[in-house]
Amino acid sequence: MSTSANKTFDRPGVADYEKRRYRGLDQRLVDFREKRILRRILHGLKKEGGPAWERDGAALILDAPCGYGRFSGLLLGEGVRLVSSDLAFPMVERAVEKNEGPWHVGGAAADFRRGLPFKPGVFDYVFSMRLFHHLHAVEDREAVLREFARVAKEGVILSFYRGKGIHAFQRKLRRLFKRTQRTIKMVPRATFEKEAAAAGFTIERVVPLFRGIHAQHIAVLKKVSRG
Repeated sequence: MSTSANKTFDRPGVADYEKRRYRGLDQRLVDFREKRILRRILHGLKKEGGPAWERDGAALILDAPCGYGRFSGLLLGEGVRLVSSDLAFPMVERAVEKNEGPWHVGGAAADFRRGLPFKPGVFDYVFSMRLFHHLHAVEDREAVLREFARVAKEGVILSFYRGKGIHAFQRKLRRLFKRTQRTIKMVPRATFEKEAAAAGFTIERVVPLFRGIHAQHIAVLKKVSRG
């Protein structure tokens, strides 16, 4: 997904990012695995049934951040109605034009830490891949989770990075030998659970991208009933 949590993009920058981002073999493998896990999660949610998947024939999902629309086709292919949002408006434009159709119902630029331009409970789910490892401050992660809880009726599908395993050790080595200037935030499972609970979510499921090898995990959060 977009790294637009860290920077903004103009139209040429979006085109260059889309061209380069998942070109390498390792990144294509990550992309394949992410989409396979997400399809299973979406199939499971649909199998559970309920109002989110029955009303008007489709759940309404917010893709935030949408990036250039890497997951838009997957979501639309699972029969949802989709709204795209990102910090960079050129990313939103690309995501919408990349997957045009009557069920891709629009998009909006937003800084999720400062608030989303949507009414409370307008979406069934928020879908947020590759955002939280860019949020280093606890208050930023908590603010985003609270905002997701405000706009979503059912829950959130998101990814985060856990601070253990081979991937975490590899990242430390890269920083040590200055092979990368980009740092990502890894959090323990207990910390993630605490932050999710503070925003009004329970954790229904957490799936590792590659168990013991890669730090990325994909989680399904459900809103806690207040009634």
